[in-house]
Amino acid sequence: MGGVALAGRTGAVLAAAGAARDLLTPAELARADAFRSPGDRDDFLAAHALVRLCAGRLLGRPAHTLTVVQRCGECARPHGRPRLAEAPDLGVSLTHTRGRVAAAAAPGPVGIDLETDPGGPLDWRVAHRACTERELAALRRHDRPLRAFLRQWVRKESLVKVGVATLDELSRLDLPVYGQEPPRWGAWRLTDWAAGDAVGCVAAQEDMRLTLLD
Repeated sequence: MGGVALAGRTGAVLAAAGAARDLLTPAELARADAFRSPGDRDDFLAAHALVRLCAGRLLGRPAHTLTVVQRCGECARPHGRPRLAEAPDLGVSLTHTRGRVAAAAAPGPVGIDLETDPGGPLDWRVAHRACTERELAALRRHDRPLRAFLRQWVRKESLVKVGVATLDELSRLDLPVYGQEPPRWGAWRLTDWAAGDAVGCVAAQEDMRLTLLD
Protein backbone atom coordinates (compact mmCIF):
# COMPACT_ATOMS: atom_id res chain seq x y z
CA MET A 1 0.00 0.00 0.00
CA GLY A 2 1.43 3.36 -1.02
CA GLY A 3 0.95 6.76 0.54
CA VAL A 4 -1.24 9.75 -0.28
CA ALA A 5 -0.13 13.37 -0.62
CA LEU A 6 -2.40 16.34 -1.31
CA ALA A 7 -1.39 19.94 -2.02
CA GLY A 8 -3.14 23.08 -3.12
CA ARG A 9 -4.03 26.69 -2.52
CA THR A 10 -5.49 27.36 0.89
CA GLY A 11 -8.84 28.50 -0.48
CA ALA A 12 -9.24 25.40 -2.63
CA VAL A 13 -8.37 23.14 0.29
CA LEU A 14 -10.82 24.87 2.65
CA ALA A 15 -13.54 24.52 0.01
CA ALA A 16 -12.77 20.80 -0.38
CA ALA A 17 -12.71 20.26 3.40
CA GLY A 18 -16.07 21.94 4.02
CA ALA A 19 -16.44 23.09 7.63
CA ALA A 20 -12.71 22.85 8.38
CA ARG A 21 -13.01 24.16 11.94
CA ASP A 22 -15.34 21.30 12.80
CA LEU A 23 -12.55 18.82 11.99
CA LEU A 24 -9.98 20.26 14.38
CA THR A 25 -9.51 19.64 18.10
CA PRO A 26 -9.84 22.43 20.68
CA ALA A 27 -6.04 22.52 20.98
CA GLU A 28 -5.65 23.00 17.23
CA LEU A 29 -8.35 25.68 17.15
CA ALA A 30 -6.62 27.56 19.96
CA ARG A 31 -3.38 27.53 17.98
CA ALA A 32 -5.21 28.68 14.84
CA ASP A 33 -6.94 31.53 16.64
CA ALA A 34 -3.62 32.75 18.05
CA PHE A 35 -2.57 33.91 14.56
CA ARG A 36 -3.08 37.63 14.07
CA SER A 37 -3.24 37.36 10.29
CA PRO A 38 -6.46 35.85 8.86
CA GLY A 39 -4.40 34.42 6.00
CA ASP A 40 -2.01 32.65 8.36
CA ARG A 41 -4.98 31.36 10.34
CA ASP A 42 -6.58 29.94 7.19
CA ASP A 43 -3.30 28.29 6.18
CA PHE A 44 -3.12 26.55 9.55
CA LEU A 45 -6.75 25.42 9.40
CA ALA A 46 -6.37 24.16 5.84
CA ALA A 47 -3.21 22.18 6.56
CA HIS A 48 -4.70 20.49 9.62
CA ALA A 49 -7.88 19.65 7.72
CA LEU A 50 -5.90 18.39 4.73
CA VAL A 51 -3.86 15.90 6.73
CA ARG A 52 -7.12 14.31 7.86
CA LEU A 53 -8.30 14.11 4.25
CA CYS A 54 -5.04 12.35 3.31
CA ALA A 55 -5.29 9.88 6.15
CA GLY A 56 -8.98 9.34 5.51
CA ARG A 57 -8.27 8.37 1.90
CA LEU A 58 -5.67 5.87 3.04
CA LEU A 59 -7.71 4.40 5.88
CA GLY A 60 -11.11 4.54 4.20
CA ARG A 61 -12.49 6.68 7.01
CA PRO A 62 -14.25 10.07 7.11
CA ALA A 63 -11.94 12.94 7.98
CA HIS A 64 -14.11 14.01 10.94
CA THR A 65 -13.39 10.69 12.71
CA LEU A 66 -9.64 11.34 12.87
CA THR A 67 -7.85 13.19 15.67
CA VAL A 68 -4.48 14.86 15.10
CA VAL A 69 -2.23 14.91 18.17
CA GLN A 70 1.06 16.82 18.40
CA ARG A 71 3.70 16.61 21.13
CA CYS A 72 7.21 18.04 20.85
CA GLY A 73 8.71 15.91 23.63
CA GLU A 74 10.40 18.91 25.24
CA CYS A 75 7.45 20.88 26.60
CA ALA A 76 3.74 20.56 27.26
CA ARG A 77 2.69 22.68 24.28
CA PRO A 78 0.66 20.90 21.54
CA HIS A 79 3.17 21.17 18.69
CA GLY A 80 5.78 18.92 17.10
CA ARG A 81 5.50 15.90 14.82
CA PRO A 82 1.83 15.01 14.24
CA ARG A 83 0.24 11.60 14.63
CA LEU A 84 -3.28 10.21 14.55
CA ALA A 85 -4.82 9.09 17.84
CA GLU A 86 -6.91 6.48 16.00
CA ALA A 87 -4.01 5.13 13.88
CA PRO A 88 -0.74 5.86 15.71
CA ASP A 89 1.31 3.65 13.38
CA LEU A 90 0.27 5.61 10.30
CA GLY A 91 2.78 8.28 9.29
CA VAL A 92 1.33 11.75 8.73
CA SER A 93 2.91 15.11 7.93
CA LEU A 94 1.66 18.59 7.07
CA THR A 95 3.06 21.93 5.98
CA HIS A 96 1.87 25.39 5.06
CA THR A 97 3.29 28.53 3.52
CA ARG A 98 1.60 31.79 2.56
CA GLY A 99 -1.54 30.84 0.65
CA ARG A 100 -0.67 27.16 0.08
CA VAL A 101 -0.75 23.95 2.10
CA ALA A 102 0.21 20.30 1.71
CA ALA A 103 -0.14 17.09 3.70
CA ALA A 104 0.73 13.41 3.43
CA ALA A 105 -0.10 10.05 4.97
CA ALA A 106 1.75 6.76 4.51
CA PRO A 107 2.03 3.30 6.13
CA GLY A 108 5.45 4.29 7.49
CA PRO A 109 7.30 7.53 8.28
CA VAL A 110 6.59 10.41 5.93
CA GLY A 111 7.65 14.04 5.73
CA ILE A 112 6.37 16.83 3.51
CA ASP A 113 7.49 20.40 2.96
CA LEU A 114 6.33 23.31 0.82
CA GLU A 115 7.82 26.72 0.08
CA THR A 116 6.74 29.73 -1.96
CA ASP A 117 9.24 31.27 -4.37
CA PRO A 118 9.16 35.03 -3.70
CA GLY A 119 11.35 35.78 -6.72
CA GLY A 120 14.44 37.92 -6.59
CA PRO A 121 18.02 36.92 -5.76
CA LEU A 122 19.16 34.02 -3.61
CA ASP A 123 20.61 34.86 -0.19
CA TRP A 124 23.87 32.96 -0.53
CA ARG A 125 24.50 33.13 3.22
CA VAL A 126 21.41 30.97 3.72
CA ALA A 127 22.47 28.67 0.89
CA HIS A 128 25.89 28.13 2.49
CA ARG A 129 24.24 27.13 5.77
CA ALA A 130 21.95 24.61 4.06
CA CYS A 131 23.89 23.15 1.11
CA THR A 132 26.99 21.11 0.48
CA GLU A 133 29.78 22.39 -1.78
CA ARG A 134 28.55 20.18 -4.62
CA GLU A 135 25.03 21.57 -4.29
CA LEU A 136 26.34 25.15 -4.14
CA ALA A 137 28.27 24.58 -7.36
CA ALA A 138 25.05 23.41 -9.05
CA LEU A 139 23.18 26.48 -7.76
CA ARG A 140 25.84 28.80 -9.20
CA ARG A 141 25.33 27.26 -12.64
CA HIS A 142 21.54 27.58 -12.49
CA ASP A 143 19.74 30.39 -14.30
CA ARG A 144 17.28 30.66 -11.36
CA PRO A 145 19.40 29.94 -8.28
CA LEU A 146 16.69 30.87 -5.74
CA ARG A 147 14.21 28.46 -7.33
CA ALA A 148 16.87 25.73 -7.48
CA PHE A 149 17.76 26.34 -3.84
CA LEU A 150 14.13 26.08 -2.72
CA ARG A 151 13.81 22.75 -4.51
CA GLN A 152 16.81 21.47 -2.55
CA TRP A 153 15.48 22.99 0.67
CA VAL A 154 12.08 21.27 0.52
CA ARG A 155 13.81 17.94 -0.15
CA LYS A 156 16.00 18.37 2.90
CA GLU A 157 13.18 19.63 5.09
CA SER A 158 11.04 16.63 4.14
CA LEU A 159 13.85 14.36 5.38
CA VAL A 160 14.07 16.39 8.60
CA LYS A 161 10.35 15.81 9.14
CA VAL A 162 10.82 12.09 8.54
CA GLY A 163 13.39 12.14 11.34
CA VAL A 164 16.52 11.05 9.45
CA ALA A 165 18.19 14.48 9.56
CA THR A 166 18.21 17.67 11.62
CA LEU A 167 18.30 21.33 10.64
CA ASP A 168 21.85 21.53 12.02
CA GLU A 169 22.96 18.85 9.55
CA LEU A 170 21.63 20.37 6.33
CA SER A 171 25.00 21.57 5.06
CA ARG A 172 26.28 17.99 5.34
CA LEU A 173 23.20 16.36 3.82
CA ASP A 174 24.34 15.87 0.22
CA LEU A 175 21.26 15.21 -1.93
CA PRO A 176 20.85 14.67 -5.65
CA VAL A 177 20.37 18.09 -7.23
CA TYR A 178 16.83 18.60 -8.48
CA GLY A 179 16.48 17.24 -12.00
CA GLN A 180 18.92 14.40 -11.44
CA GLU A 181 17.44 10.92 -11.33
CA PRO A 182 16.55 8.84 -9.50
CA PRO A 183 15.05 11.22 -6.91
CA ARG A 184 16.11 9.22 -3.86
CA TRP A 185 18.27 9.54 -0.80
CA GLY A 186 19.18 6.17 0.65
CA ALA A 187 15.97 4.26 1.27
CA TRP A 188 13.82 7.37 0.89
CA ARG A 189 11.82 8.26 -2.20
CA LEU A 190 11.61 12.00 -2.87
CA THR A 191 8.46 13.04 -4.72
CA ASP A 192 8.80 16.62 -5.99
CA TRP A 193 6.24 18.97 -7.45
CA ALA A 194 5.86 22.57 -8.54
CA ALA A 195 2.65 24.57 -8.84
CA GLY A 196 2.84 28.22 -9.79
CA ASP A 197 5.18 29.98 -7.39
CA ALA A 198 5.34 27.04 -4.97
CA VAL A 199 7.62 23.99 -4.82
CA GLY A 200 7.28 20.98 -2.56
CA CYS A 201 8.60 17.53 -1.75
CA VAL A 202 7.40 14.49 0.16
CA ALA A 203 9.82 11.88 1.51
CA ALA A 204 8.66 8.33 2.21
CA GLN A 205 9.79 4.75 1.82
CA GLU A 206 6.61 3.92 -0.09
CA ASP A 207 5.38 5.16 -3.46
CA MET A 208 3.31 8.32 -3.02
CA ARG A 209 0.17 9.26 -4.95
CA LEU A 210 0.32 13.04 -5.24
CA THR A 211 -2.80 15.07 -6.08
CA LEU A 212 -2.81 18.82 -6.63
CA LEU A 213 -6.09 20.42 -5.62
CA ASP A 214 -5.69 23.63 -7.63
